Amino acid sequence: MSNKSFLLEPAREPLQTELLDTEVRFYRSYPWCLNIFPTIGEVVQHLHHELERLDQLDEEWHHSEVMTNVFLLSSAMTDALDDFLLGEDYDFSKAVAVVPEIRPAIGVLKSLVEVPRKFHWLRVRRLRQWREDWEIAVEQFLKLFVSEGRLGGNVLAASGSRLADLLRTKLPGDLLSRRPRFPAAFSTQDLTHVDILTLGQKFVTAFPDRQRPLVVVGLRTAGSYFAPLLGAYLRTEGYRDVECVTIRPKKGIGPWEEARLARCGRSGARAVIVDEPPDTGSTLANAVGILRKAGIIARDVVALLPVHPTRRDWNRGYEFLPLAEVCVLTLLPEEWHKHRRLEPDVVESLLQTYYGKRAYVNARVMTSTTAERFNAQLQHLSEEKFHTRLKRVYEVRLRTHAGQIETRYVLAKSVGWGWLGYHAFIAAQELSDFVPPVLGLRDGILYTEWLPQSDPPPAQQDREQLLHTAASYVAARVRSMGLGIDPSPMLSREGYHKGLDLLANMLSKAYGWKAAAVLKRGRIRHELSRHPTPFPTLIDGKMRSEEWIAGSGSFLKTDFEHHGMGKTELNVTDPAYDLAEAILYFGLSRSEETRFLRRYAEECGDGDVAERLFLHKLLAGASAMTAALANVHDPRLVHRHQEFNQQYNDTENFLTVQTARFCAGLCGRPETLRWHSPLVVMDIDGVLDRQIFGFPSTTSAGIQAMSLLHAHDFAVAVNTARTMSNVKEYCETYGFVGGVAEYGSAIWDAVGGRERVLVSLESLDQLECVRSALRQIPGVFLNDANLYSIRAYTYEHGRTVPLPTTLIRTVMASLNADRLTFHQTYIDTAVLAREIDKGRGLLALLTLVGKPELETLAIGDSEPDLAMFRVATRCFAPSHISCRKVAKLLGCHIADRPFQTGLLRAVRSMLHPNGDRCDHCRSCGQSWPKTRNLFLSLLDTADQKRLVLLLRALRDPMALQAFVK
Repeated sequence: MSNKSFLLEPAREPLQTELLDTEVRFYRSYPWCLNIFPTIGEVVQHLHHELERLDQLDEEWHHSEVMTNVFLLSSAMTDALDDFLLGEDYDFSKAVAVVPEIRPAIGVLKSLVEVPRKFHWLRVRRLRQWREDWEIAVEQFLKLFVSEGRLGGNVLAASGSRLADLLRTKLPGDLLSRRPRFPAAFSTQDLTHVDILTLGQKFVTAFPDRQRPLVVVGLRTAGSYFAPLLGAYLRTEGYRDVECVTIRPKKGIGPWEEARLARCGRSGARAVIVDEPPDTGSTLANAVGILRKAGIIARDVVALLPVHPTRRDWNRGYEFLPLAEVCVLTLLPEEWHKHRRLEPDVVESLLQTYYGKRAYVNARVMTSTTAERFNAQLQHLSEEKFHTRLKRVYEVRLRTHAGQIETRYVLAKSVGWGWLGYHAFIAAQELSDFVPPVLGLRDGILYTEWLPQSDPPPAQQDREQLLHTAASYVAARVRSMGLGIDPSPMLSREGYHKGLDLLANMLSKAYGWKAAAVLKRGRIRHELSRHPTPFPTLIDGKMRSEEWIAGSGSFLKTDFEHHGMGKTELNVTDPAYDLAEAILYFGLSRSEETRFLRRYAEECGDGDVAERLFLHKLLAGASAMTAALANVHDPRLVHRHQEFNQQYNDTENFLTVQTARFCAGLCGRPETLRWHSPLVVMDIDGVLDRQIFGFPSTTSAGIQAMSLLHAHDFAVAVNTARTMSNVKEYCETYGFVGGVAEYGSAIWDAVGGRERVLVSLESLDQLECVRSALRQIPGVFLNDANLYSIRAYTYEHGRTVPLPTTLIRTVMASLNADRLTFHQTYIDTAVLAREIDKGRGLLALLTLVGKPELETLAIGDSEPDLAMFRVATRCFAPSHISCRKVAKLLGCHIADRPFQTGLLRAVRSMLHPNGDRCDHCRSCGQSWPKTRNLFLSLLDTADQKRLVLLLRALRDPMALQAFVK
């Protein structure tokens, strides 16, 4: 339809949420859907309930939803059951590849771990028979499910009765306590069972021979849902000999699965592989390899695959080469069922019903340049990932009974299939004061009003009101979207807790060597999971500032329904995570954070949240940094690479500052700051901090060193490559009297609140020219927080690295930047004014505060610190100093330990050159926390020798978890 409705002013006041009674009645009967990781025992209960409802429903769409739920829940049972039967297997190949000499020992270990697995197979023999009966019963139901009513009579009742009878069987307790894996295909990937049937139709057209045996091979997890469904469809289409097998290629297959495949191979069966959208094709290639071993050649294999809109080129990589002989039938995104459900005429029919509830007599979806612009914005902001949801904005022309015309906009967004999407409706209703008006949910698509926004964005309009609303929003989720018992510990044990995995991966870096870190991740993950939240909640999980829009007199949260739990989500259930994300993305100051937490606690009663907050800040930062790095390396997002670089820098700074605040809280910050002798002036990176967890942090030795200096009334300043904002933060946090920033470019007097730039205007002009030139080079990134120097780098292997020396030298020479020089570190390239250095910066700082005569004790670890050593009264360094020979010529005392332990040795030698200890020293030891929480223990760990840590990791019984397939 053509349309000139863009000439009409859109309605400025959003509608009130007014839901259809039929939807409220149906979706509110599923309170359990908030937890998408129920135990198998709970799945049994839910499946019983759904089977009972089948003959109690009047509306057709209700009946269709319940049939879908029976399919989803029964498939979840099958998937969990097959994994349970298979048991736990281990893969030591990577360890052998790194250290071939351990092959004999690994062979013995492999034999030992096989013993409990084989015992497990003996124990579950009867359960395998139940599995076969279950498969037959599910097949009977699925034949009815796919037949669209062609199987009449009492078939449905009989099928449901058979499933219900089997569910009454007493199943093993360790099976009932398991939680099934999450079917991403039906939640985050926008697929439906209709799409699998469409693929089945393509197979029928391409291979009409009904007489040849078929084996449908589903690749778990999705294959546990797809294969039985496809098998049932092919049987209804007249294929006489169809067998279904599901496998998990990356974990290997059980002997009974191997035997079934071999039997099919001997019978000359054609294999039909079905799986969720492929990323690279490697999993499919592994599956084909397994079929070849079973006697099924590649040209007898057909792969039925939906193609994800972000991976249309999945078959162009080298991983696809082993699949050259395999026939691949695909379902393109435009053919997916939900794509068709978003056609304007389909949407218009549903909107007639939704707006009819609001007393409009007509609703028409119009073609519109405005709606096209909104959709273009959505596409531009998409991160092009597998979990990116299908969404579309429509312009709607409404007519009232009085004949008045209104123009409104509607967002249709995929939120899941069957019960996996009902949480969106419940969240919309429970959080109606905080989210855009919701129209309804149908066919797994949530319809909400789209509210066009004006500049400036909400985050810049009324910050205080926005923060109050965000705190109230998180509290409202706690009050209305609780999960009851926290599933996190069990999710962690079964390897489904991405949040704990991510945090454990970060924290395990305290063990230094990668091997030790990998071995200790299981132990750290276990320690993290031992403290479930007192308020388990379906959290938001995406509290970025851009997720908030301006409503009528209040701020509203968009994208509120689906980032809490799922295959690609963190699966965190503690609302402290939402608070931590808000603190990160809104950049809250200390005072803002205090008010923010107070409002949240007052509204939901979670008074202890501050005690849980720090680890969630680390997790929020780890998640944001991981996402930023992935996006920076994604060539499809090149138009947003600078944005993701800024996100990376902001997150690294957040993690650094938050950890510094945590550590400084143990240092006994002085009550009053004053410049006096002796003054300790130290570098930060390599001395006070180092890259332990993937961002700068101190250790236990660093905390003890700061505590000793404060206890003995030493004044402390910093002289660093860090930015001025970082210098100010460290001064406030640790109680330092001032500092020199950016290699001597600027100075800060924390006592007097004075700042001075030491770089000349001419040099600043040249810096700006070089900065502008570097911005034009693809793949080169800058940290914009550096105001008086340049920090330039590129990204490799998940971290920043310096620019090639030839490149930066050529750029500077071409611009005749004769007032500048550069310095290469292991993480970046620093471009500096020639007239500054750390020594001149220190002298200028002492002059600024009127104390040029102070006794200064300098501590550094690199060449730029030599200039500071030259002007200091005495100088010290940890043992890892990179310029040892020159430092010694300057009279530097070099400790016998590296990094923070070297700092502690240096501090002790300053305080007591003869090695004595005084009452101040003893008081510091007594004030150190008697009980170590996990993070403090890891700060202790970071100070220990790597070989000792590796041996300790090898002795840990939980190290075996590192090799679980």
